[in-house]
Amino acid sequence: MKPIYLVCAIPVLASLACSDTELGPQGVNPEKPPIYVSIVTHNEEPLSGLYPDFVADEAAFWQHRAKVVEFARMLCEEGVEFNYQSDWNFLLAAAMYDTGTVSTNEKNFLRFLKDDLGFGIDPHAHESSYNMADVAYLIDSLGVETSNIVGGFICFPPISSKLEYLRDTLHGWEYEFDWKAELLWGGATILHQNEDSLWISGIWKPQDNFHFLSHDNQAPLPYIGGFKPRWEGLDSLLSRQAAGELNEGQIYTQTIMITQINLVSNPGSVDQYRQKIIDYAPYTDSGLIQWVQLGEVIDIWHAEYGSRPALYSWIEGDITPETGTPGGFAVPEL
Repeated sequence: MKPIYLVCAIPVLASLACSDTELGPQGVNPEKPPIYVSIVTHNEEPLSGLYPDFVADEAAFWQHRAKVVEFARMLCEEGVEFNYQSDWNFLLAAAMYDTGTVSTNEKNFLRFLKDDLGFGIDPHAHESSYNMADVAYLIDSLGVETSNIVGGFICFPPISSKLEYLRDTLHGWEYEFDWKAELLWGGATILHQNEDSLWISGIWKPQDNFHFLSHDNQAPLPYIGGFKPRWEGLDSLLSRQAAGELNEGQIYTQTIMITQINLVSNPGSVDQYRQKIIDYAPYTDSGLIQWVQLGEVIDIWHAEYGSRPALYSWIEGDITPETGTPGGFAVPEL
């Protein structure tokens, strides 16, 4: 995987005071394993019915752009890392309309997020008309080298799983562009129904479409578990951490998933998220929480945890990596 640099740089015009982040645990309480927390934002294609057609509605594009930039600035000011994951429509609109503004140092918003704030930019695609390679092309066309991180995919039911499909080099449907995944994140069910059995903290290599929760050393792609992808999930992990239920030497991961439409529809959303981050400051200061990009946590897994598989279930606690079973019992039906 290409190295991912995690310095939240100081924009020339924005004058943000963003602290540098180095790879690996810092200030960790040796008696309690840290929780590696990633903030991820998605937008969707118009087919979802939740988002406008940004290509046809320039005003909607600028409204969403402004909120994304405001949110990213806030995260940088608070020293929190970020992965921005976009579907094709918003990126295509950016290519049409966004040549830079004063608020983004005369760069398009994607370059500002990557170059000035140091955040991760990953492709996200439902592949109804544009596939992952097409989205990666659009990211590249905006002047940002795309990551090789999968920004969400269907992994259940097995007959619909894209796990094995994502192991191959993907060829664009709309553009002559090839893209190959190196890291998986965001495994989901169709329409996000009954996903609680997939709320896993940790990192492992899923065996195949029919054994997603079983680790296989020979499998090519590691997967980062997001646990329950809301603040409730983080609070639960922190409670289990405080109770001594988390195992030393095992990696624990948590995603806070924030939709772009939520940022726009709630006028006070950015201030509310800032306050949430401030509320967790005691955990951050003590090293019990570490805010990381997805690319950073996989590097930490290799460097600090010896690439050992770890699965910790929202429902059952520890899962045996080789069998995908908690405590010897079958994983609950999805």
